[in-house]
Amino acid sequence: MKILTKKWREQYEQTRVINWLKVVDTQKISYEEIQKKSKNAFNDRIYDDKELAKLAFNTDLADRLYNAQVERDRKALLALPKEVYSKIKNIELLVLGFACKEDKEMLMAYADELHKQLEKDAEKANRLTEEAIDCLPQDFEFDFVLGELAYEEYTEGNNYYINAGGCIFCVENYEIIEREDFKIKDWEEENPLSLWTTLDAVEVHYINDNCFELHMLFADGDELENQVFWNFTLKGTNIKNV
Repeated sequence: MKILTKKWREQYEQTRVINWLKVVDTQKISYEEIQKKSKNAFNDRIYDDKELAKLAFNTDLADRLYNAQVERDRKALLALPKEVYSKIKNIELLVLGFACKEDKEMLMAYADELHKQLEKDAEKANRLTEEAIDCLPQDFEFDFVLGELAYEEYTEGNNYYINAGGCIFCVENYEIIEREDFKIKDWEEENPLSLWTTLDAVEVHYINDNCFELHMLFADGDELENQVFWNFTLKGTNIKNV
């Protein structure tokens, strides 16, 4: 029973986009000025990464990165419930990171309620995971690898191993329950445009004596910071840190 699903992650992204919206008075500032403010704020973030800045501002990469962010925000907002989306007065401002006062207030009311539900879901997943871990022969630690890069996966005999954040954990006597079509990307430390894979969420469920399920949500990132999420579920007699 997955709780921290792709839908859960996508809704979390909605709350992030909404919370970051800055209120503007469209009677006092033009759309063209808002476009400029949006692009300048984005470029300022790129300047914080010297290696990326060298590539971005000597090519069209900065524009491509910015356009990709706008499209990600647009996608998140288009996925809003119809009853919420239909009330938006100016969607084009929102994808630039700005909102009129009415849109910001309406969207924040929605985001606050959604965030509460998402947090309840996370708490439930964590509670079930803790209960399952209590049934394992030894403690299984995973919190410190969430959001960290995944480096590799491999099998040895009946055991499945995953390296995330430089830490390896193992599912003994494994069986693959669900495996979407993905492969852990080879991250290149010296390449600011490297593809990457992170371990985004983990749940452990107790099935019965000597049977546990490990649900994982991975995220693949590309050179434009777009992300695709993948499910991977393993069942085994034990889950442990190596």
